[in-house]
Amino acid sequence: MTDTIPSILMVSWNRREYYERTMAHLLADPSDFRLHLWDNGSEDGLADYIAGLKDDRIVARHLNPANVGQYDPWHWFVNGCTTGVGGKLDDDILGEAGWMTRFADMLMAEPQLGLLGGWVFLPEEWDAEAAAHKIRRVGNYEIFHNVWVAGCIFLGRIETLRDFSMHDPQARGVPINHKGITRAGLISGYPLPMSFAHNQDDPRSPLCRMNRPGGWDQFAAYTARMQKFSGPAEYGEWISRDARDILETPITDQLKLYDPPTTIERFTRKLKRVLGRPKA
Repeated sequence: MTDTIPSILMVSWNRREYYERTMAHLLADPSDFRLHLWDNGSEDGLADYIAGLKDDRIVARHLNPANVGQYDPWHWFVNGCTTGVGGKLDDDILGEAGWMTRFADMLMAEPQLGLLGGWVFLPEEWDAEAAAHKIRRVGNYEIFHNVWVAGCIFLGRIETLRDFSMHDPQARGVPINHKGITRAGLISGYPLPMSFAHNQDDPRSPLCRMNRPGGWDQFAAYTARMQKFSGPAEYGEWISRDARDILETPITDQLKLYDPPTTIERFTRKLKRVLGRPKA
């Protein structure tokens, strides 16, 4: 029965060193899964490497001539997935052995679950005491509830992915409406005991290319460049704060983040501005 078999999308662009390590780690896992591989026009030999991979669990490959980001690969995957569970694994993430089977079994057993993800921060940044206010029991499972999971390692039922995929080509990252999933009453988050994943591109990782001489200028992550961090240390501190925010921020507050103001909120703000003006 294919409903319980997880399918995974991997999108790549010019990170062959990470990719080869991730793929070797992934294919060494004896679990049953289906891989959909998309390359975004790599120029470091990665496309040839992908074309030469041999494993029966690789069911689809697309070697795109240019970098089109995440939107096209995601919809190519969601539309082509033939199993009941799907998700994504980035080319720099080393997940725990068997994580896909574990998550897929949970998702098929409990229809209230939304997306399940792996913890990509440092293991010591997981704090069960700080997270206690967001730990939920769903059937036989405990979940650290969070509105979103990291887009670099997660699974969800394929109907959930299709229902909540965004259709805006300008959407950043994986085009999934995480808030919509939570507002629909589904529980997304991190299964407990926690499934830890190693992010090779975390500046605290010994595998991170950014820490090499000249590596920051050559390999700084997109997020680090956009935030204008001065180097790996500052970037690592920002990631650590992000982990703490996820632990401490209630679901209700997360749902308010980045939401446009309601009509009443806009009216109230306008009224305050008018009443606050000095009289002529």
